[in-house]
Amino acid sequence: MKLIRNAPIAIVLPNNATTREQFAAAELEKYLKKILNVNIDASNASVRFIIGGPGRNEAAKELVSSEEFSLLLTGEEGMLIRIQGNTVLIAGSEGFEDRERGTVYGVYEFLERYLGCSLAIYSEPTADVGEFVPTLEELILDDTQYVKAGSDRPYRCAIVQYGDSAGNPDHGLNIPFLDWMAKNRYNRMLVWCSIYECWKKLGLIPEIEKRGIRLSVGHHDAVNQWLPFYGNEYFPEKYSETHPEYYRLNSDGTRFQPVKPKDPWGQWVFCSRNQDCIEQLSKNLIQWISDNPVVDIVALWPMDGKYEQCCCPDCAPYHKIENYAYFLNEVAKRVAKVHPLMKMDMLLYTNLWEHPENLKLSKSLFCDMSTWAYTGLRTCGKPDGSGLVDSYYTDTLLKWKENGSEVAFYDYYMSVYSARQRLIPIADEIQAIWKYFKEQGILGAGTQIEVFHLWNHLVNFYCFGRSGYDNTLSLEDNLSRLAPLFGEGAPYISQIIMIMEDIIDGQVTLGKAPNFLMQHLDCDIVYDLFEKALACTTNARTRNNIRMMRMAFRYSDLEYHDPGHDQKFAPLLEYEDKTGELAYMATKFDSFTHNYTGYGIAFPLSNKDTKDFKPDKWYIFD
Repeated sequence: MKLIRNAPIAIVLPNNATTREQFAAAELEKYLKKILNVNIDASNASVRFIIGGPGRNEAAKELVSSEEFSLLLTGEEGMLIRIQGNTVLIAGSEGFEDRERGTVYGVYEFLERYLGCSLAIYSEPTADVGEFVPTLEELILDDTQYVKAGSDRPYRCAIVQYGDSAGNPDHGLNIPFLDWMAKNRYNRMLVWCSIYECWKKLGLIPEIEKRGIRLSVGHHDAVNQWLPFYGNEYFPEKYSETHPEYYRLNSDGTRFQPVKPKDPWGQWVFCSRNQDCIEQLSKNLIQWISDNPVVDIVALWPMDGKYEQCCCPDCAPYHKIENYAYFLNEVAKRVAKVHPLMKMDMLLYTNLWEHPENLKLSKSLFCDMSTWAYTGLRTCGKPDGSGLVDSYYTDTLLKWKENGSEVAFYDYYMSVYSARQRLIPIADEIQAIWKYFKEQGILGAGTQIEVFHLWNHLVNFYCFGRSGYDNTLSLEDNLSRLAPLFGEGAPYISQIIMIMEDIIDGQVTLGKAPNFLMQHLDCDIVYDLFEKALACTTNARTRNNIRMMRMAFRYSDLEYHDPGHDQKFAPLLEYEDKTGELAYMATKFDSFTHNYTGYGIAFPLSNKDTKDFKPDKWYIFD
């Protein structure tokens, strides 16, 4: 096959193409126009792209029979790319409830594997920064095929947050983030109720659906969504006033009330054995699910923090985790009678964690275990994955699995909020962890992530999605697919990444790893490698991407070495910042709070005084 610049091509869709197939075709057309400036003209085209397999698209039968296709793609989210003569077939698995994600992934795989793209990152949409898409005059592709029979783990989730809490969901990088998820094999997002409700008003739900992404809704504001203290648009009753007995009886004889209407703190606030409370919340959930059919997992999580449990006579004889599990189990059973496919996500987190004895779980219950137990966060960075593999964390989760629940982990590949988005290079453990999940029947994991700070943790987030989908990928494999982002400078950027990966090797927990890195890293070596990378790179976008990687490193370096770096965590800290460089980064490039869109990088600082900082080549983009 020969693809020639400005030449006409045809994209052949099924007669009854789904929204995902239409989206896949539109993405293919968009990128082929960027790369080769092709024209879509079926009447004059000598090259065809067929979207969808033989069960979906009659044209696909020219290249593959239904029998062969079913033998090649045997699981959910599988993909087939077949190049034969002047035709390219891109098709995903058939007969599965996977929303044609394999077809969408197949388009992106074709662009990366055969056309030299790297779709690993996004940035400010109007700037020459972000994913790399080459410009070609022509391209010759030999007859070949690529097959991925199915995804290796079915649960690859972005636990989406905005700032240090739910924040403002109307963010300028929402669409780029959704694109990034689909391109990099994330198949689910778990969002706060307040974020989801805002997305509906913003019209984002169709955007999520057409990419095939699944939705879990709940998080730390779940309590106030489905049994609201002061009422909401779904349930106007002020339950804390009409039924105070639904809520936790405190040891001082009072009933729980939030400090403010949308306060996310208080942990498990219900009277867990109050049958009327269970019945009312179940009834409300059933109604809400009927009104929101795009959601297939409800995350009925506690509010945040560690607090006492209900001390009423019915709850007091049991441990807090027993009461929490009992409550969710009862709700799950009631909801399943009306919505049998709905899953109830139970967060196992801090001191709501240990597996109770003699507990039989509903098949509708889904256990989501944080790697933050009452003993603290897990250690990280071991290439064999032993911070999680065969640890106290996995042992406990597998006990929950033995009692009938599907299970997954909630992990922290951006560290936690107190680490303030500093670098945490721990991608070398991800491959071993995903392989272990497959061996043990753990569905997968979600990683906490903000929609706007990918540059701070690019390698972690990239490897998480890619290796979760394909467990055979090594860190080196993933870095090779990242490489086009940095042009000729890629070997130097890869060297920087591996130097930092080697420093964190299981010595510390997730929360302390960013500080440990800066304590033990020779920054001069890293800066020298950045200089070499920029000096040898010719393309404007790849040069700017190198600048973004250095900016994330520079932020971590400056913040850690500021005298105030070890003060108690606050969402927005203001440092001495003698030169104004931190403030310059934050006010010019940040997507955390200073800019509506920004560049997909986070500098959580309140500083605005740049002190006449004079930007050098590292802040002036090509």
